[in-house]
Amino acid sequence: MSGSPKYSRAELDRQRQVKLEAERKRRAEKEAKQRREAAERERQRQLKAERDGHQRDLNALLSQMNNQADQVYDRQFQQLQQSAEAIQKAISAATQLGQLSPLAEQINQLRDEWEQAKRQKWREEEEAKRQREIERQQIALQDCDRRLGSRQADAQKFAPQGLGEINQSLAALRTLIQQGDPQKVAGPLGTVQQALTTYLETVQQAKAQWQAAKTQAEQALNDIQSRLAGLQADPVVMCWQAHEVQALMEKQAMATTALAQEQFDQIAPCLTAVMDAETEIVATANAAQLKADQRDYVADSIASSLQEMGFNIVYRQAEHQDHPASAIILGAVTHAGKGISVSVPVEGEVFYDVDGYSKQSVAVVGGGQAAVCDEAEQVIGEMHDVLAAEFGIQMGELDWEGKNPQRQLRQAERLPQSGSRSVQGS
Repeated sequence: MSGSPKYSRAELDRQRQVKLEAERKRRAEKEAKQRREAAERERQRQLKAERDGHQRDLNALLSQMNNQADQVYDRQFQQLQQSAEAIQKAISAATQLGQLSPLAEQINQLRDEWEQAKRQKWREEEEAKRQREIERQQIALQDCDRRLGSRQADAQKFAPQGLGEINQSLAALRTLIQQGDPQKVAGPLGTVQQALTTYLETVQQAKAQWQAAKTQAEQALNDIQSRLAGLQADPVVMCWQAHEVQALMEKQAMATTALAQEQFDQIAPCLTAVMDAETEIVATANAAQLKADQRDYVADSIASSLQEMGFNIVYRQAEHQDHPASAIILGAVTHAGKGISVSVPVEGEVFYDVDGYSKQSVAVVGGGQAAVCDEAEQVIGEMHDVLAAEFGIQMGELDWEGKNPQRQLRQAERLPQSGSRSVQGS
């Protein structure tokens, strides 16, 4: 037998294969639980952040209401306070993000009702002071201004194309009122009021559509964040698929940027990409881990077999320390100084290298020389027998470079029908 590296194949018997698969399934369930727990923690964080945001908005509105309570009627103030208390209870009782989403609109509606209540009292008090029709018209004009002013930011954002026309109509009406002829003002005033009502309804509809799209986009981003948090919490996934998970972080960054830029339609494709990749990443990681478990089992079994045969294990290490799919390298020596090195990969042939055993060359049919190393071959064959008998690992025919192709001192036996391939040893 030459001094070149040797190799063979290792294959688990059905019972041990099933055992390894069961163990991987058990661990995978544990890892799935870790992902779920991480995702739940992220959902709880999002729930708290959403709840805190609603609470801040409600507190700001309540502070304004308390400071300006004299600007509305007592009865309306009490009703608004009751509405605020109901929202407060809903915020405190919310256990899901979906329960909080409608509360933003309720707070906005309460704010609108508050502004409406202030306008109502203001308008009625002003109308009570004024005796002439021209004064009533002036109040109506101011009410239009206030209605528009309270929605100015929304108008500029959601319907800027109609804002200029409304402002021009209000300016023309203001000039007409200053002329002092109520008969000329009545018709244009009603037209402007109706136009303003229609315009503000358009603004509200546009804002509602924007808010719905924003909420859906935020939910999609939250889902992306939860899924990535689950993947990052899975040690097997991060061992084998860390680069792929990192690549998905770019999707999260893209979705975050899209949300900040209000490009809501770009977030759903990011979520779809993450969901598709998540399933493949988990499956790939589990498959890789199963191969690594098989490699470790074969390596441990070889080490135990060598120890039973009188060898001392002097080292056991990964061939590439920073790569989880690295082959396991075993080194063993006897008291007589004879050594053997074994390389066990995650898949493929098991390689041997022997030292201290006598070697010779013999003539082969047709001329030439063939390498022979009966003593080393006998030791490896004995180890193969132990692997088969005690660990259910059936090694294939021992082979090496320069071996006489007609020399077959040992033929690997077939494993029981387990659906696995034989592993060659050399």
